[in-house]
Amino acid sequence: MQIAAKPSDENLRLKTLFSYDILDTDGEIVFDELTQLASEICDTPIALISLVDPDRQWFKAKVGLDVSETERDIAFCSHAILQQDLFEVSNALEDERFADNPLVTAGPEIRFYAGTQLVAPNGQPIGTLCAISDKPKKLTDKQKKALTILGREVIAQLELRKTMLSLAQANQNKTDFLSRISHEIRTPLNAIIGFSDILIERESDYNLPDEAAEYIRHISFSGKHLLSVINSVLDLNKIEAGKMELANEVVILATFLRDIHGMLASEAKKSGIELRLDLADNLPATLSVDRSKLAEVLVNLMNNSIKFSDAGQHITVKVSLSSNHEICFEVIDEGIGISAADQAKLFSKYQQVGNHQRGGTGIGLCLCKGFIELMGGTLHVQSEEGKGTHIKFYLGQGAASTKITEQRNPNKQLIASSLNVLIVEDNPLNQMVAQALFQSLGCIVTMAATGEEGVSLATEQAYECIFMDIQLPGISGYQALQQIRDAGVDTPIIALTADVFSSDYLKEGFDGFISKPMERAVLINVINQTLQSHQ
Repeated sequence: MQIAAKPSDENLRLKTLFSYDILDTDGEIVFDELTQLASEICDTPIALISLVDPDRQWFKAKVGLDVSETERDIAFCSHAILQQDLFEVSNALEDERFADNPLVTAGPEIRFYAGTQLVAPNGQPIGTLCAISDKPKKLTDKQKKALTILGREVIAQLELRKTMLSLAQANQNKTDFLSRISHEIRTPLNAIIGFSDILIERESDYNLPDEAAEYIRHISFSGKHLLSVINSVLDLNKIEAGKMELANEVVILATFLRDIHGMLASEAKKSGIELRLDLADNLPATLSVDRSKLAEVLVNLMNNSIKFSDAGQHITVKVSLSSNHEICFEVIDEGIGISAADQAKLFSKYQQVGNHQRGGTGIGLCLCKGFIELMGGTLHVQSEEGKGTHIKFYLGQGAASTKITEQRNPNKQLIASSLNVLIVEDNPLNQMVAQALFQSLGCIVTMAATGEEGVSLATEQAYECIFMDIQLPGISGYQALQQIRDAGVDTPIIALTADVFSSDYLKEGFDGFISKPMERAVLINVINQTLQSHQ
């Protein structure tokens, strides 16, 4: 038996093979089908995609063979990768290189072998696509050509697979980066927004001068605006990753729309723009929808119209019932309009259209479109440069009905007075914000700076609710949660985190979660819901 020599550039060949990250991976249908096709074209019972590593040949796909690898020294493919042309052995018993080869003298009793190199773009042969039979034979010229073409297709699929893996890794790297950046930005924002809101709420207690109070309101507004920009980027990323979920609830449609209109009408008026609201008489009283996402869409569209309109113009927000009983939302303005060229890139990420001096991040409309499609709707834009823009979208009624239900009215205070809470938070500024915020709600607060300290306090003393940061020095919030539960403590534990990408808090055993920066109303609702469900 003749053992094949190693290629002269074996190190580069192996480096190329390893770059595909494919050895010892599960079967994939595209490679299985190419192997099946090779078997049928060559009329052989066995066909393989064989990749030759330092010690063995490993089969990415196989037909007619049970084993997944053989030693490299006895592999026919070790000879095939040395040949530029298709390597064919018509009768192994009559070939001195293979007559006493274990693969010939024992199973699978190879007699015929034909293998075409799998040549990477850099010219390195990483393996073969081969056809094998236990009977002597020869391929026709057409069969040889077809097998060679299939070999090129195997490489093309390997290259495509490598590209997809690279893109998936790049996307994961982007997500990880955004998650880290979000965490790093949200942590100081929690202090900026938290402290400024506390000062605004207790303005009279501090006897602040009017000018100082105005500065604080500007700080709060700017912090919340920065937070909204960050949230928009993260939401867009979640939509693209398929991780965005809907939280539908029944809203009283007219009240919901009037609230949004009222919030923005005063802002429009400051710019000399009239914001009109036109509600059809036959609208359903209620609508089952994700309130926050629909509100964000409408606010974004109205703000865009305000931004691109001039003093003396008016904007109409029209809501009606379509002929197929969908609810049609329209925002119509007389602003600067959008050119045909800009309309083509209107929903592209991070691209601004029109006058850049009017501001914006270039993600608003892209996010609106994503939210609307997530809610099962469609978005349409009509615009003419210099004459204005007409944007409309349709949503199904969902659980809408003509019977008015009790209006959603979030609690403005905790359902339990003097709530005894434990807060596990390592950041000193966030500790101060949390202490002030929870105490303003009438809570009795105990603070822990590490997961270990939190576990010790939670297992030694009784609390009505525990708030747990996730990224802690020492053990993480997840580990602290598990240790508390292992100790038999069933106190509700709410995750307190600046990482908005992870949606596994409930699956990991937390009873709820709150994103930083903490909003007073959200905090109250989460605590109340958690306590009610824990009763």
